[in-house]
Amino acid sequence: MSLFAFLAAGAVAVMGGWGPAGHSIVAQIAYQELTPEVRAKIDAILRADGSAVEGPRMPSTLPETASWPDWARNQDAYRWTAPLHYANPSPEHDDYRHERDCPEEGNVVGAVRDFAKVLADESADALERRRALMFVVHFVGDLHQPLHAGRAADRGGNDIEVVFFERERNIHSIWDSGIMRASSQDPWPLWVERLYPEISREDRASWLAPGATPDVETVGVWVSESRSLANEHCYVLKPGQSVGAAYVADKMPIVDERLKQAGVRLGAMLNEILADEP
Repeated sequence: MSLFAFLAAGAVAVMGGWGPAGHSIVAQIAYQELTPEVRAKIDAILRADGSAVEGPRMPSTLPETASWPDWARNQDAYRWTAPLHYANPSPEHDDYRHERDCPEEGNVVGAVRDFAKVLADESADALERRRALMFVVHFVGDLHQPLHAGRAADRGGNDIEVVFFERERNIHSIWDSGIMRASSQDPWPLWVERLYPEISREDRASWLAPGATPDVETVGVWVSESRSLANEHCYVLKPGQSVGAAYVADKMPIVDERLKQAGVRLGAMLNEILADEP
């Protein structure tokens, strides 16, 4: 519990996508989507000695490690990863194109591709593969939060302040965790119990239609979805506007769907990366 509280505090401070609960939900849905073969490989990768990973000793399950990158990016050794949690499509476009929209320092799309390569490399150092796994899990969750594909000019909504249940909040933090917390105080495992049975065969087919390979084209489609949702549902809020229960009720289904989509796609991606046969 003390480690969870530590990670939660760090994630709130840097406003990482979905917050610890959301990232754990995505990771657990993904874990339930894994083949037995890949699940065994994931468990083995997570057994690498966590004491050699900078920071607190990590627990050994996928949901418990899913928020580690939010803590890591505030540490000197990992400050270079801060720009890798989001992507900003060009303001004059509604879609993401990697060659057009990826800055020199990188972004979440290239990060998924690059860390997936390390994760797939069975000859790589065990701790490097563990770090790569944690980054892939976290970043796939991040890019499904609409404002992680927001506008660079307002830092993905971080600079837009509204009144949320009579408290000043920026719209990025509202979509990270505010909507979820206002909707339910249930611990994240209960969210998984509610959301996972809702995922149908048709949902999986639709969500995986672009594929689940960690290439920039596929991941770019997911970012384009987030940009579209940000424009339609997040940026409709104006500075100083007051919102509360009605906004939460209207937007919670979108949050639910993005958590489910992220989990299904992450699971399919991990199956693709780690399967013995493609």
